[in-house]
Amino acid sequence: MDQILSSTGILIFRLLYGVALIPHSFPKINRAGNKQMKGYMKQIGIHPAFVDLSMIIELLGGILVILGTLYILVGAVLVLFFLGTVVTSIAKMKKPLPSMTSPGYDLDILFLAGAILLLITGPGSFSILAGPSL
Repeated sequence: MDQILSSTGILIFRLLYGVALIPHSFPKINRAGNKQMKGYMKQIGIHPAFVDLSMIIELLGGILVILGTLYILVGAVLVLFFLGTVVTSIAKMKKPLPSMTSPGYDLDILFLAGAILLLITGPGSFSILAGPSL
């Protein structure tokens, strides 16, 4: 495949992935939302500090994905983070597979798949400070 065409496809994916990821940090930035989420996490046996950590990963990770910056580090962190969210969604939150009446852990799996894709393919030619390649 043509280098420019494949890099353009990866750029479009990075933009969409980052734009989809960043808003997940907004409820955690909001003081009331942050407090509510920490209470819920504590209730299901997860340390509340993970709410702040997830806020940083979602916000900063989304921005860095869009820019294509430090992709090995960012991709690895996102893969580990979304592996954790899938396990947490299934084991702790008891989310089912999605159905017509209830959301499930499908979005977590899609974010994990995107992180794996970014880690394997790299940021493409249109990136800022991509770092070393795999």
